[in-house]
Amino acid sequence: MIERDLVFVGGGHTHALVLRMLAMQPPKGVRLTLITDTLLTPYSGMLPGYIAGHYTLEDTHIDLNRLCQHFGIRLINDRVTGLDPANKTIQMAQHRDLVYDWLSINTGSTPNLTVPGAREFALGVKPVSQLTVAWQHLLDQKDQADSHTPHWAIVGAGAAGVEIAFAIAHRFKTLNRPIRLTLVLSGEQILSSYSDSLRAKVMQRLAAINIKVLNYFRVREVTKNSLLSDDNRELSIDKSLWCTPAVAPNWPGAAGLATDTNGFISVNQFLQSQSHSNIFACGDVAHISNNPRPKAGVYAVRSAPFLLQNLGAVIDNKAMKRVRLQRDFLSLMSLGGQYAVGQRNGVSIAGRWVWHWKDRIDRKFMAKFDTDLPEMKNVMAEDMHCAGCGSKLGPELLSETLQALNPGESVFAEDAAQALVHDEQLHNGQSLWQSIDGFRAMTEDYYQLGKIVTHHAINDCYAMGLRPNTAQTWVNLAFSHPRIARRDFKWLMSGIYDALAEHECRLIGGHSTEGAETHLALVVNALGEARWPKRSAHEGDWLMLNRPIGTGILLAANMAGRAKPLAIEALWQSLLNSNKTFFNHLESMTVHAATDITGFGLIGHLLEMFADTGLGAVINADDVPLLDDALRLSSLGVASTLLPQLQPLLQRCDIRHRNQALIDCLLDPQTQGGLLVSVPAEVGQTLQQHQLALTIGKVFRQQQPVILQ
Repeated sequence: MIERDLVFVGGGHTHALVLRMLAMQPPKGVRLTLITDTLLTPYSGMLPGYIAGHYTLEDTHIDLNRLCQHFGIRLINDRVTGLDPANKTIQMAQHRDLVYDWLSINTGSTPNLTVPGAREFALGVKPVSQLTVAWQHLLDQKDQADSHTPHWAIVGAGAAGVEIAFAIAHRFKTLNRPIRLTLVLSGEQILSSYSDSLRAKVMQRLAAINIKVLNYFRVREVTKNSLLSDDNRELSIDKSLWCTPAVAPNWPGAAGLATDTNGFISVNQFLQSQSHSNIFACGDVAHISNNPRPKAGVYAVRSAPFLLQNLGAVIDNKAMKRVRLQRDFLSLMSLGGQYAVGQRNGVSIAGRWVWHWKDRIDRKFMAKFDTDLPEMKNVMAEDMHCAGCGSKLGPELLSETLQALNPGESVFAEDAAQALVHDEQLHNGQSLWQSIDGFRAMTEDYYQLGKIVTHHAINDCYAMGLRPNTAQTWVNLAFSHPRIARRDFKWLMSGIYDALAEHECRLIGGHSTEGAETHLALVVNALGEARWPKRSAHEGDWLMLNRPIGTGILLAANMAGRAKPLAIEALWQSLLNSNKTFFNHLESMTVHAATDITGFGLIGHLLEMFADTGLGAVINADDVPLLDDALRLSSLGVASTLLPQLQPLLQRCDIRHRNQALIDCLLDPQTQGGLLVSVPAEVGQTLQQHQLALTIGKVFRQQQPVILQ
């Protein structure tokens, strides 16, 4: 049984390796958690190759989401903003505080952009996630005048700056685009820690491709189109990329952790904080006080076995192992094309063969997190059962059961049911409406789970034109030690409370239990009159949808380790974005009918809207907005486990569109889906003009309830 929490902050090289090793033989009774502000963590050794065009973004980044899914590690996608070591809590930008028992920090560092104007006008080589986006944007840009050759400065002439300069030059050469490059350094010579022979080789190649070296230029200010030195020289440029010495994040020192004079976390010979014995640090963010090492990726990689052993030792109250890192190491630098130089023990080498050697080393390292991931005993993809709305029962099973229990009575129901009708003792005689919704947990990030389920449940009220008033919740937590249960319950309820506050809704009660898995549901109450019945569309209405669909497919792909990280980031952004803003706009408009898209998919809910009405919907399938990567995954056969129970719905439709993968997307069960509204044409035009919703079809008088074309 899980009793304590070991939390990793940051997905740097050391943590990625340690999590891979630790998850295969996890310490007994310990839950592993990774907090990271990005699901893709870069491998610094391949970054110049990405800039040069030798590698794709996927080649050069570790997929932390896949790593955590594969090994069953709890993943929290957020940015750490603070730490309270006394209460053992971590503060984050978009979560409530998280409790830990042991903590390891590997957040890396960023270039020093404290020079006036640098943050506004310069681009740092780290964080790499920002650099790659900005780099692609720069590549996509076209110069305003064909005669203008852009001039870029690379500030910093260590190994990183030199490699980036060569990489940019090579990329522009392959694109047949001109560029001027200047390598700017404050001292006398580039690569000051390298041998004269290696430096001579690099200088020769810099001169051969016309990269200018500007030494003794200490930048004191950055403007939009220039760099100003402390001796009043000016360098006119279009862009500046900074590869300067690293600076530490502010929050470790602010939290009271021991740091060096530059703000890096001071650790002892065991990578253990010198001020807090239950906190470790490694990689660029750490400073080994008795045996300092440069901020280099090779040291981060070689620290991993020591961190692994010492975390296990502190958990088991055993002796830790002293970190021993050699002072000299093989350093390989790529110089743009498939050519590299290297050095060890003062001996330098160069050539195309060196680049291929480096390429093999880098690819072997990255394979540890891709093709060489060990097979785990977790449930295989073909045996899995989806969570979220993919865990609901199918519509035929529901209707058959309810009809058997209530022969002759309609089983059609609105999104919310009328509990009390015009009760004079209840808020001036208003009606009371109730709805219940919930599902099995699809994430161990219980704070976000609480928010998502709350948004999802409240959508039933919004779909009827009702504002939520009060709510009750039922929580079933997965079996755990009382200490863990207390933490998880508080975190889950914090998410519920924060989401209810967004909707101006009050929690008035609930019930809690324990079981094999975590489930969550809410009963939501609303007062007033339902203004938007589900089946009251008018002929000629436009059908509008305010958010993309595909959550079931992406959640299934995520469970199977087949989802792209950027698509998963977009999925969670959608799940955490409530429909309240859209509802607020709709309140002042004419809405004839509405529903929310949930477990029966877009097609299922359309069939509900038009059943026995004499009207029908003509849907332009290609106009339905989809989440990133949903269609590709659907074409590969990725689907929610609920899909087979929804496919019989197609028999009630006129299917004219020939893309089966797209049709499956329209059947996909949605968790926290959007609102589907039937509105007059002029309202539809307004919604579309203000980018509040997209038109996916129109309402006609027809026998077939749904036509997909």
